[in-house]
Amino acid sequence: MPRREAPKEIVPAQPFLSQDLSDWLIGRLDVDPGASPSELLVTLIRGGLRPRSDYDAVLDLLVETLPHLRGGLRAESADFTALLLQERLHVDAAAIMSRNAILAFVGLAADHHLVGGKPLTAIERRALQTGEVLRTHDRATIGCRRARCPLGSALVAPLVVRGSVVGALALYNSKDRMLIDRDEKIARDLARVFSVYLELGELDRLASLVTRAELEALRAQISPHFLFNTLTTIAAMTRVDAERAHDLIVQFAELFRDTLTQRREIVSLAEELNYVERYLRFEKVRFGTRLRIEQEVDPRALGVFVPVLAVQPLVENALAHGIAPKNGLGCVRIRAGALGDGFEIEVTDDGIGIPKARRKHILERGQGSALGALNNIHERLVGLFGQASGLRIQSRKNSGTTVRFWLPPHVPLAQGAAR
Repeated sequence: MPRREAPKEIVPAQPFLSQDLSDWLIGRLDVDPGASPSELLVTLIRGGLRPRSDYDAVLDLLVETLPHLRGGLRAESADFTALLLQERLHVDAAAIMSRNAILAFVGLAADHHLVGGKPLTAIERRALQTGEVLRTHDRATIGCRRARCPLGSALVAPLVVRGSVVGALALYNSKDRMLIDRDEKIARDLARVFSVYLELGELDRLASLVTRAELEALRAQISPHFLFNTLTTIAAMTRVDAERAHDLIVQFAELFRDTLTQRREIVSLAEELNYVERYLRFEKVRFGTRLRIEQEVDPRALGVFVPVLAVQPLVENALAHGIAPKNGLGCVRIRAGALGDGFEIEVTDDGIGIPKARRKHILERGQGSALGALNNIHERLVGLFGQASGLRIQSRKNSGTTVRFWLPPHVPLAQGAAR
Protein backbone atom coordinates (compact mmCIF):
# COMPACT_ATOMS: atom_id res chain seq x y z
CA MET A 1 0.00 0.00 0.00
CA PRO A 2 1.63 3.33 -1.07
CA ARG A 3 2.47 5.77 1.70
CA ARG A 4 0.31 8.88 1.80
CA GLU A 5 2.04 12.23 1.68
CA ALA A 6 1.45 14.96 4.20
CA PRO A 7 -0.53 17.93 2.89
CA LYS A 8 1.71 20.39 1.04
CA GLU A 9 0.05 23.44 2.57
CA ILE A 10 0.18 23.58 6.34
CA VAL A 11 -1.67 26.18 8.38
CA PRO A 12 0.99 28.54 9.79
CA ALA A 13 1.65 27.62 13.40
CA GLN A 14 0.49 30.00 16.07
CA PRO A 15 3.08 30.77 18.78
CA PHE A 16 3.67 27.28 20.10
CA LEU A 17 3.28 28.06 23.77
CA SER A 18 0.91 30.92 24.47
CA GLN A 19 0.80 32.27 28.02
CA ASP A 20 -2.44 30.31 28.56
CA LEU A 21 -0.80 27.05 27.49
CA SER A 22 2.33 27.75 29.57
CA ASP A 23 0.19 28.39 32.65
CA TRP A 24 -1.83 25.23 32.07
CA LEU A 25 1.26 23.07 31.58
CA ILE A 26 2.97 24.51 34.67
CA GLY A 27 -0.18 23.81 36.67
CA ARG A 28 -0.45 20.23 35.47
CA LEU A 29 3.15 19.09 35.11
CA ASP A 30 5.97 18.85 37.65
CA VAL A 31 8.01 21.82 36.43
CA ASP A 32 9.42 25.07 37.83
CA PRO A 33 6.63 27.72 37.95
CA GLY A 34 9.10 30.24 36.57
CA ALA A 35 10.05 28.14 33.55
CA SER A 36 10.11 29.93 30.23
CA PRO A 37 8.15 28.46 27.29
CA SER A 38 11.33 27.02 25.77
CA GLU A 39 12.42 25.52 29.10
CA LEU A 40 8.93 24.09 29.56
CA LEU A 41 9.06 22.39 26.18
CA VAL A 42 12.49 20.93 26.85
CA THR A 43 11.40 19.66 30.27
CA LEU A 44 8.23 18.16 28.84
CA ILE A 45 9.69 16.43 25.83
CA ARG A 46 13.31 15.67 26.64
CA GLY A 47 12.65 13.20 29.48
CA GLY A 48 12.89 9.98 27.50
CA LEU A 49 14.18 11.35 24.21
CA ARG A 50 17.90 10.76 24.24
CA PRO A 51 18.87 10.79 20.54
CA ARG A 52 18.84 14.25 18.99
CA SER A 53 16.90 12.93 15.97
CA ASP A 54 14.02 11.86 18.24
CA TYR A 55 13.89 15.27 19.89
CA ASP A 56 13.81 17.05 16.54
CA ALA A 57 11.13 14.76 15.14
CA VAL A 58 8.79 15.14 18.10
CA LEU A 59 9.30 18.88 18.40
CA ASP A 60 8.58 19.34 14.70
CA LEU A 61 5.53 17.11 15.02
CA LEU A 62 4.14 19.17 17.91
CA VAL A 63 4.72 22.48 16.16
CA GLU A 64 2.88 21.25 13.08
CA THR A 65 -0.05 19.47 14.75
CA LEU A 66 -1.00 21.71 17.67
CA PRO A 67 -2.54 24.54 15.62
CA HIS A 68 -4.88 21.94 14.11
CA LEU A 69 -5.82 20.37 17.45
CA ARG A 70 -6.71 23.79 18.92
CA GLY A 71 -9.87 23.51 16.82
CA GLY A 72 -10.88 20.25 18.52
CA LEU A 73 -10.74 16.54 17.77
CA ARG A 74 -12.10 16.60 14.21
CA ALA A 75 -11.63 14.29 11.25
CA GLU A 76 -9.40 16.78 9.41
CA SER A 77 -7.06 17.43 12.33
CA ALA A 78 -7.02 13.72 13.24
CA ASP A 79 -6.03 12.66 9.71
CA PHE A 80 -3.22 15.21 9.57
CA THR A 81 -1.97 14.23 13.04
CA ALA A 82 -2.06 10.47 12.39
CA LEU A 83 -0.09 10.89 9.18
CA LEU A 84 2.61 12.90 10.92
CA LEU A 85 2.72 10.44 13.85
CA GLN A 86 3.42 7.58 11.49
CA GLU A 87 6.05 9.39 9.46
CA ARG A 88 7.91 11.22 12.22
CA LEU A 89 7.91 8.37 14.73
CA HIS A 90 8.68 5.72 12.08
CA VAL A 91 5.92 3.32 13.11
CA ASP A 92 4.01 1.00 10.80
CA ALA A 93 0.61 2.51 11.64
CA ALA A 94 -0.86 5.37 13.65
CA ALA A 95 -4.41 6.24 14.61
CA ILE A 96 -6.42 8.96 16.29
CA MET A 97 -9.82 8.09 17.71
CA SER A 98 -12.65 9.55 19.71
CA ARG A 99 -14.35 7.49 22.38
CA ASN A 100 -16.68 5.91 19.86
CA ALA A 101 -15.07 6.06 16.43
CA ILE A 102 -11.81 5.90 14.51
CA LEU A 103 -11.15 9.43 13.24
CA ALA A 104 -7.98 8.57 11.31
CA PHE A 105 -5.93 5.42 10.67
CA VAL A 106 -2.77 5.53 8.55
CA GLY A 107 -0.45 2.72 7.46
CA LEU A 108 -0.45 -1.02 8.03
CA ALA A 109 -3.92 -2.60 8.47
CA ALA A 110 -5.73 0.55 7.30
CA ASP A 111 -7.71 -1.72 4.96
CA HIS A 112 -9.88 -2.91 7.85
CA HIS A 113 -9.37 -0.29 10.59
CA LEU A 114 -11.79 1.99 8.80
CA VAL A 115 -12.36 5.65 9.52
CA GLY A 116 -15.81 6.15 11.01
CA GLY A 117 -15.97 2.64 12.41
CA LYS A 118 -15.70 1.68 16.07
CA PRO A 119 -12.22 0.96 17.52
CA LEU A 120 -11.46 -2.60 16.45
CA THR A 121 -8.86 -3.66 18.99
CA ALA A 122 -9.43 -4.68 22.58
CA ILE A 123 -6.45 -2.61 23.74
CA GLU A 124 -7.97 0.55 22.25
CA ARG A 125 -11.30 -0.07 23.93
CA ARG A 126 -9.64 -0.81 27.27
CA ALA A 127 -7.47 2.33 27.13
CA LEU A 128 -10.51 4.47 26.31
CA GLN A 129 -12.42 2.92 29.19
CA THR A 130 -9.70 3.06 31.85
CA GLY A 131 -7.75 6.17 30.79
CA GLU A 132 -4.47 4.22 31.11
CA VAL A 133 -1.55 4.17 28.68
CA LEU A 134 -1.33 0.58 27.48
CA ARG A 135 1.40 -1.26 25.54
CA THR A 136 1.61 -4.88 24.43
CA HIS A 137 3.47 -7.16 22.03
CA ASP A 138 0.89 -9.91 22.24
CA ARG A 139 -1.55 -10.19 19.34
CA ALA A 140 -4.18 -11.75 21.57
CA THR A 141 -3.97 -8.78 23.94
CA ILE A 142 -4.18 -6.38 21.02
CA GLY A 143 -7.38 -8.24 20.22
CA CYS A 144 -8.15 -7.07 16.70
CA ARG A 145 -11.46 -8.44 15.44
CA ARG A 146 -9.83 -9.27 12.10
CA ALA A 147 -8.18 -12.68 12.50
CA ARG A 148 -5.32 -12.03 10.08
CA CYS A 149 -4.55 -8.50 11.24
CA PRO A 150 -0.78 -7.91 10.82
CA LEU A 151 -0.48 -5.61 13.85
CA GLY A 152 1.78 -7.27 16.41
CA SER A 153 2.88 -4.48 18.76
CA ALA A 154 0.54 -1.78 20.07
CA LEU A 155 0.67 1.36 22.20
CA VAL A 156 -2.42 3.40 23.08
CA ALA A 157 -2.30 6.71 24.99
CA PRO A 158 -5.65 8.28 26.00
CA LEU A 159 -6.42 11.97 25.48
CA VAL A 160 -7.96 13.48 28.61
CA VAL A 161 -9.88 16.77 28.71
CA ARG A 162 -11.32 18.16 31.97
CA GLY A 163 -10.81 14.80 33.64
CA SER A 164 -12.67 12.79 30.98
CA VAL A 165 -11.21 10.57 28.27
CA VAL A 166 -12.23 12.08 24.93
CA GLY A 167 -10.13 9.90 22.64
CA ALA A 168 -6.70 8.36 22.16
CA LEU A 169 -3.66 8.19 19.93
CA ALA A 170 -2.43 4.73 18.97
CA LEU A 171 0.88 3.54 17.51
CA TYR A 172 1.31 0.12 15.90
CA ASN A 173 4.12 -2.01 14.48
CA SER A 174 4.17 -5.43 12.90
CA LYS A 175 5.06 -8.43 15.08
CA ASP A 176 8.78 -8.25 14.22
CA ARG A 177 9.13 -4.57 15.31
CA MET A 178 8.40 -4.18 19.01
CA LEU A 179 7.42 -0.83 20.46
CA ILE A 180 9.81 -0.09 23.33
CA ASP A 181 10.02 2.07 26.46
CA ARG A 182 11.25 5.07 24.44
CA ASP A 183 8.14 4.86 22.24
CA GLU A 184 5.91 4.76 25.30
CA LYS A 185 7.60 7.83 26.78
CA ILE A 186 7.10 9.72 23.52
CA ALA A 187 3.44 8.67 23.29
CA ARG A 188 2.75 9.66 26.91
CA ASP A 189 4.25 13.12 26.46
CA LEU A 190 2.52 13.68 23.15
CA ALA A 191 -0.82 12.65 24.63
CA ARG A 192 -0.33 15.03 27.56
CA VAL A 193 0.46 17.98 25.32
CA PHE A 194 -2.34 17.10 22.88
CA SER A 195 -4.78 16.84 25.80
CA VAL A 196 -3.85 20.24 27.20
CA TYR A 197 -4.16 21.84 23.79
CA LEU A 198 -7.54 20.19 23.21
CA GLU A 199 -8.62 21.51 26.61
CA LEU A 200 -7.55 25.03 25.68
CA GLY A 201 -9.52 24.63 22.46
CA GLU A 202 -12.53 23.61 24.54
CA LEU A 203 -12.16 26.77 26.62
CA ASP A 204 -12.02 28.82 23.42
CA ARG A 205 -15.18 27.11 22.20
CA LEU A 206 -17.00 27.69 25.48
CA ALA A 207 -16.08 31.36 25.40
CA SER A 208 -17.63 31.64 21.95
CA LEU A 209 -20.79 29.94 23.21
CA VAL A 210 -21.58 33.00 25.34
CA THR A 211 -21.99 35.08 22.20
CA ARG A 212 -23.79 32.26 20.44
CA ALA A 213 -26.14 32.00 23.43
CA GLU A 214 -27.01 35.67 23.05
CA LEU A 215 -27.78 35.13 19.37
CA GLU A 216 -29.75 32.02 20.26
CA ALA A 217 -31.69 34.16 22.71
CA LEU A 218 -32.85 36.41 19.89
CA ARG A 219 -33.99 33.36 17.92
CA ALA A 220 -35.43 31.29 20.78
CA GLN A 221 -36.58 33.79 23.39
CA ILE A 222 -37.87 36.53 21.09
CA SER A 223 -38.21 34.25 18.09
CA PRO A 224 -40.13 35.40 15.03
CA HIS A 225 -42.95 32.97 15.84
CA PHE A 226 -43.23 34.14 19.44
CA LEU A 227 -43.05 37.78 18.38
CA PHE A 228 -45.69 37.34 15.67
CA ASN A 229 -48.03 35.28 17.84
CA THR A 230 -47.79 37.67 20.79
CA LEU A 231 -48.40 40.80 18.73
CA THR A 232 -51.31 39.11 16.95
CA THR A 233 -52.83 38.15 20.30
CA ILE A 234 -52.41 41.68 21.70
CA ALA A 235 -53.88 43.21 18.54
CA ALA A 236 -56.97 41.01 18.82
CA MET A 237 -57.34 41.88 22.49
CA THR A 238 -57.39 45.63 21.86
CA ARG A 239 -60.93 45.25 20.51
CA VAL A 240 -62.30 43.45 23.57
CA ASP A 241 -60.08 44.50 26.51
CA ALA A 242 -58.00 47.56 25.68
CA GLU A 243 -56.70 47.98 29.23
CA ARG A 244 -55.34 44.45 29.41
CA ALA A 245 -53.87 44.80 25.93
CA HIS A 246 -52.03 47.93 27.09
CA ASP A 247 -50.60 46.08 30.10
CA LEU A 248 -49.42 43.23 27.86
CA ILE A 249 -47.66 45.65 25.51
CA VAL A 250 -45.76 47.17 28.45
CA GLN A 251 -44.84 43.74 29.83
CA PHE A 252 -43.78 42.55 26.40
CA ALA A 253 -41.53 45.58 25.92
CA GLU A 254 -39.89 44.91 29.30
CA LEU A 255 -39.34 41.23 28.43
CA PHE A 256 -37.84 42.20 25.09
CA ARG A 257 -35.53 44.75 26.75
CA ASP A 258 -34.36 42.36 29.46
CA THR A 259 -33.59 39.65 26.90
CA LEU A 260 -31.48 41.97 24.77
CA THR A 261 -29.55 43.37 27.73
CA GLN A 262 -28.84 40.00 29.41
CA ARG A 263 -25.07 39.43 29.33
CA ARG A 264 -24.46 36.97 32.17
CA GLU A 265 -23.69 33.38 31.33
CA ILE A 266 -24.90 31.93 34.61
CA VAL A 267 -27.94 32.92 36.71
CA SER A 268 -29.74 31.41 39.66
CA LEU A 269 -32.54 28.97 38.96
CA ALA A 270 -34.89 31.43 40.69
CA GLU A 271 -34.00 34.10 38.10
CA GLU A 272 -34.40 31.68 35.21
CA LEU A 273 -37.81 30.52 36.45
CA ASN A 274 -38.88 34.13 36.89
CA TYR A 275 -38.06 34.70 33.24
CA VAL A 276 -40.07 31.59 32.33
CA GLU A 277 -43.05 32.91 34.30
CA ARG A 278 -42.92 36.25 32.48
CA TYR A 279 -42.73 34.47 29.13
CA LEU A 280 -45.68 32.24 30.00
CA ARG A 281 -47.96 35.24 30.67
CA PHE A 282 -48.14 35.81 26.93
CA GLU A 283 -48.50 32.15 26.02
CA LYS A 284 -51.35 31.73 28.51
CA VAL A 285 -53.19 34.58 26.81
CA ARG A 286 -52.62 33.00 23.40
CA PHE A 287 -53.57 29.43 24.34
CA GLY A 288 -56.31 30.41 26.78
CA THR A 289 -58.05 27.53 28.51
CA ARG A 290 -56.27 25.02 26.24
CA LEU A 291 -53.09 25.34 28.31
CA ARG A 292 -52.37 24.22 31.86
CA ILE A 293 -49.03 24.93 33.54
CA GLU A 294 -47.87 22.93 36.56
CA GLN A 295 -44.80 23.69 38.65
CA GLU A 296 -43.16 21.59 41.35
CA VAL A 297 -39.99 23.28 42.56
CA ASP A 298 -38.00 22.32 45.65
CA PRO A 299 -37.18 25.65 47.38
CA ARG A 300 -33.63 24.40 47.95
CA ALA A 301 -33.11 24.29 44.19
CA LEU A 302 -33.80 27.98 43.66
CA GLY A 303 -30.31 29.00 44.71
CA VAL A 304 -28.36 26.72 42.35
CA PHE A 305 -26.86 28.21 39.24
CA VAL A 306 -27.94 27.40 35.70
CA PRO A 307 -26.76 28.61 32.27
CA VAL A 308 -28.81 31.64 31.27
CA LEU A 309 -31.68 30.78 28.89
CA ALA A 310 -31.55 27.07 29.72
CA VAL A 311 -35.12 26.42 30.91
CA GLN A 312 -37.23 28.87 28.90
CA PRO A 313 -36.35 27.45 25.46
CA LEU A 314 -37.37 23.99 26.75
CA VAL A 315 -40.76 25.40 27.73
CA GLU A 316 -41.09 27.18 24.40
CA ASN A 317 -40.26 23.98 22.51
CA ALA A 318 -42.83 22.08 24.58
CA LEU A 319 -45.50 24.61 23.64
CA ALA A 320 -44.57 25.13 20.00
CA HIS A 321 -43.83 21.52 19.03
CA GLY A 322 -45.79 19.53 21.58
CA ILE A 323 -48.94 21.39 22.63
CA ALA A 324 -49.71 23.72 19.70
CA PRO A 325 -50.10 20.92 17.09
CA LYS A 326 -52.22 18.87 19.49
CA ASN A 327 -56.01 18.82 19.42
CA GLY A 328 -57.61 19.71 22.73
CA LEU A 329 -56.09 20.55 26.10
CA GLY A 330 -52.37 20.45 26.86
CA CYS A 331 -50.19 20.57 29.95
CA VAL A 332 -46.59 21.63 30.51
CA ARG A 333 -45.00 20.65 33.81
CA ILE A 334 -41.84 22.24 35.23
CA ARG A 335 -40.12 20.38 38.04
CA ALA A 336 -36.93 20.95 40.05
CA GLY A 337 -36.03 18.41 42.72
CA ALA A 338 -33.09 16.90 44.56
CA LEU A 339 -31.16 14.14 42.79
CA GLY A 340 -27.96 12.77 44.29
CA ASP A 341 -25.89 15.65 45.61
CA GLY A 342 -27.45 18.12 43.15
CA PHE A 343 -30.78 18.94 41.56
CA GLU A 344 -32.63 17.70 38.48
CA ILE A 345 -34.57 20.14 36.31
CA GLU A 346 -37.35 18.70 34.16
CA VAL A 347 -39.75 20.09 31.56
CA THR A 348 -42.54 17.73 30.46
CA ASP A 349 -45.41 18.12 28.03
CA ASP A 350 -48.25 15.81 27.02
CA GLY A 351 -48.12 16.84 23.37
CA ILE A 352 -47.57 14.99 20.11
CA GLY A 353 -43.98 13.92 20.85
CA ILE A 354 -40.83 14.18 18.73
CA PRO A 355 -40.79 12.14 15.49
CA LYS A 356 -38.75 8.97 15.95
CA ALA A 357 -36.47 9.74 13.01
CA ARG A 358 -35.46 13.01 14.61
CA ARG A 359 -34.90 11.86 18.17
CA LYS A 360 -31.52 10.28 17.46
CA HIS A 361 -30.10 13.54 16.10
CA ILE A 362 -32.01 16.00 18.27
CA LEU A 363 -28.93 17.24 20.14
CA GLU A 364 -26.76 17.61 17.06
CA ARG A 365 -25.79 21.06 15.88
CA GLY A 366 -27.68 22.47 12.91
CA GLN A 367 -31.03 20.79 13.47
CA GLY A 368 -32.93 23.88 12.41
CA SER A 369 -34.03 27.02 14.18
CA ALA A 370 -37.03 25.40 15.83
CA LEU A 371 -35.14 22.94 18.01
CA GLY A 372 -31.65 24.36 17.52
CA ALA A 373 -31.63 25.78 21.06
CA LEU A 374 -31.37 22.23 22.45
CA ASN A 375 -27.83 21.77 21.13
CA ASN A 376 -26.78 25.13 22.54
CA ILE A 377 -28.19 24.35 25.97
CA HIS A 378 -26.70 20.84 25.99
CA GLU A 379 -23.21 22.05 25.06
CA ARG A 380 -23.23 24.81 27.66
CA LEU A 381 -24.39 22.45 30.41
CA VAL A 382 -21.72 19.87 29.55
CA GLY A 383 -19.05 22.53 29.19
CA LEU A 384 -19.84 24.14 32.53
CA PHE A 385 -20.71 21.15 34.71
CA GLY A 386 -19.58 17.98 32.88
CA GLN A 387 -21.24 15.15 30.96
CA ALA A 388 -23.57 14.29 33.85
CA SER A 389 -25.36 17.61 33.33
CA GLY A 390 -26.19 17.20 29.64
CA LEU A 391 -29.76 17.12 28.34
CA ARG A 392 -31.59 13.79 28.48
CA ILE A 393 -34.67 13.51 26.29
CA GLN A 394 -37.50 10.98 26.34
CA SER A 395 -40.38 11.17 23.89
CA ARG A 396 -43.22 8.97 22.65
CA LYS A 397 -45.58 9.60 19.78
CA ASN A 398 -48.84 11.18 20.99
CA SER A 399 -47.71 10.82 24.61
CA GLY A 400 -45.41 13.79 25.05
CA THR A 401 -41.79 14.68 25.71
CA THR A 402 -39.64 15.07 28.80
CA VAL A 403 -36.33 16.95 28.83
CA ARG A 404 -34.12 16.73 31.92
CA PHE A 405 -30.77 17.99 33.06
CA TRP A 406 -28.80 17.87 36.31
CA LEU A 407 -27.16 20.75 38.19
CA PRO A 408 -24.43 20.49 40.83
CA PRO A 409 -25.07 22.16 44.19
CA HIS A 410 -22.18 24.58 43.68
CA VAL A 411 -20.66 26.23 40.62
CA PRO A 412 -16.93 25.41 40.16
CA LEU A 413 -14.79 28.44 41.02
CA ALA A 414 -13.49 28.84 37.46
CA GLN A 415 -17.04 29.07 36.20
CA GLY A 416 -18.30 31.17 39.07
CA ALA A 417 -15.83 33.84 38.04
CA ALA A 418 -17.62 34.10 34.72
CA ARG A 419 -20.67 35.59 36.37
